[in-house]
Amino acid sequence: MSLLLRGVSEDDLDLLAEMNKQLIEDEGSSNPMNRQELKERMREWLRSSWNADLLVLGDEVVGYALYCYKRNQHDPNRREVYLRQYFIKREFRQRGYGLLGIERLRESRFKGIDTIEIEVLDGNSTGKSFWQKAGFLPYSILMKLENDSSLINPPDSRK
Repeated sequence: MSLLLRGVSEDDLDLLAEMNKQLIEDEGSSNPMNRQELKERMREWLRSSWNADLLVLGDEVVGYALYCYKRNQHDPNRREVYLRQYFIKREFRQRGYGLLGIERLRESRFKGIDTIEIEVLDGNSTGKSFWQKAGFLPYSILMKLENDSSLINPPDSRK
């Protein structure tokens, strides 16, 4: 059996929300959304410029990809895709389906694309390792400072 891509429909929203919830858990995200909120967010994305595919093996859904095509801000002739979510179900991991799914996307959905962009949470070492194995290289680091006044200790100006 071969791993195939299948475009999603509204009938897949519950499944996508469930997999998205598992992705949030697995990557260590602080996203507090519940399954219903994730389902509604996915519905809105799919009604806009976002695309999604299920990765299927026979009758089994192995995972999914959510992505959006865009133009490079510095060179409008370069075509790019932002792969916002990519998920392989836990029971299908470590069997090559993740890398194979990326190849399927590159062969069909991302054909003619110059750059594929992703984001990986810094604490997600498993995710970083997977993406490096898939050929992705670090490009930038997004840093955050939570603006909670209880955490800020201004220097004592009397010293």
